[in-house]
Amino acid sequence: MLALDIGTSSVRASLYGADGAPIPGAAARVPHQVDYRHDGGVETDPDILLSRVDQAVAECLRAAPGPVAAVGASCFWHSLMGVDGQMRPRTPVLIWADTRGAADVPVLAARLDADALRRRTGCRLHPSYPPAKLAWIRRGRPDWWQAVRYWLSFGEYVTWHLTGELVSSVSLASGSGLYDQGAGAWDAEVLEAVGVPATALPPVADLAEAGPLRPRTGTPWTVPALSGARVLLPAGDGACNNVGSGCIGEGRMALMIGTSGAVRVCRSGGPWTVPPALWQYRLDRRRGLVGGALSNGGNLHQWLYDTLRLPEAEVDSAVQAMLPGGHGLVFLPLLAGERSPGWSCSAFGAVLGLREATTPLDLLRAGMEAVAMRFAAIAADLGPASLVVGSGGGIWHSAAWTQIAADALGQDIHRSSEREASSRGAALLCLEALGVLRDAGDLPPPTAGVTTAQPERRDVYRRLWALQQRLYEVLRADEALGFGGGPAASAR
Repeated sequence: MLALDIGTSSVRASLYGADGAPIPGAAARVPHQVDYRHDGGVETDPDILLSRVDQAVAECLRAAPGPVAAVGASCFWHSLMGVDGQMRPRTPVLIWADTRGAADVPVLAARLDADALRRRTGCRLHPSYPPAKLAWIRRGRPDWWQAVRYWLSFGEYVTWHLTGELVSSVSLASGSGLYDQGAGAWDAEVLEAVGVPATALPPVADLAEAGPLRPRTGTPWTVPALSGARVLLPAGDGACNNVGSGCIGEGRMALMIGTSGAVRVCRSGGPWTVPPALWQYRLDRRRGLVGGALSNGGNLHQWLYDTLRLPEAEVDSAVQAMLPGGHGLVFLPLLAGERSPGWSCSAFGAVLGLREATTPLDLLRAGMEAVAMRFAAIAADLGPASLVVGSGGGIWHSAAWTQIAADALGQDIHRSSEREASSRGAALLCLEALGVLRDAGDLPPPTAGVTTAQPERRDVYRRLWALQQRLYEVLRADEALGFGGGPAASAR
């Protein structure tokens, strides 16, 4: 199986065997950067990103020991791009972190029953989702709007280049805020509100319902090793991460700290009634995903390292030796905005309690604790879990952060041994489609060690969480600061 993991910071291509294990040496990673704009835009060129996919595949296939049976893909959720009638891009790819639609959220909320829309689509009215992006494009970039024939996510653009078919997976559609999960169709009410006809969106199919591989000429996809490969439609990256980390089924919870962060459960059935702080998407028609996502995870950690000019060596062990809350700070870790649990459209970061005695390590520990407490709030809404599996760079590279997260949740974290959980998830979905694997949920989670929670620290974090929430509510109530998405926020 050839597994693609298309992320905002890199594209990975990996080969897996019929046992679901990676083939040694048959993997490639191609870095990629998105463009952060001063107006809140976060975007990338679709054809440059597509070339990164081709490059990763070419490098990976050099080590292919034989023919590829299937191609599966994990792709970032919530993106939006527009193409013309010849499938040529007419906009960049707008990434989930793009906030230019923040001012359009209250306008849409005045036209729609936001809570009913959340229950139908599983998504909030929020600038991270395509409805607000479409409203912003229609208002702010009429040149783009008039040139577009079809609106896609980047995963659908990849599918078109591989198969010649314009089609979306249930998984990617479910994370768009435009898809009625219960009805299994694009949501007519929100489409009318944003001014997009259903004919401007792709048909929706399940993962295994893609057509045969028919790539454009002159690409690595035309090599003999891929000539008989079956193609699966891309699934959302969070769903693939749950599959690859073994978190499918009741009682298994995935905690991921990557560039952003998330806590998710994957189970059969749905849609379900979920708390307003959470979202619900689909892995496929059979299985759904419920959870919460943070816009701030490893990106906040890296910002603190860069801004405070911290050395790489020994910092993590020094942070781990510090007492919980001993810094005396209240840290609001919303530098990249907020999704769960509060969904403010214009949140920003803040630190309260700075003194001359405050050190860079104090700030780093406070930021890591602040993120962990938000994970704990999401986990509390998800309900009890018998097993929590941690994955992502924040887990693998920081014993301190893993311990802080375990203490904040009040639950042991089993560290995933699978460094590329999303890639492994895409490969396991291929094995399901081929009938080699009955259900990926039958496999035990691949873990390597456990970080044991220290129960006495949970009360400390509950008190710190209450202080963080008080600061959050004060800022959100002050319209002059624009935190709550009022006129000042639009000006910002």
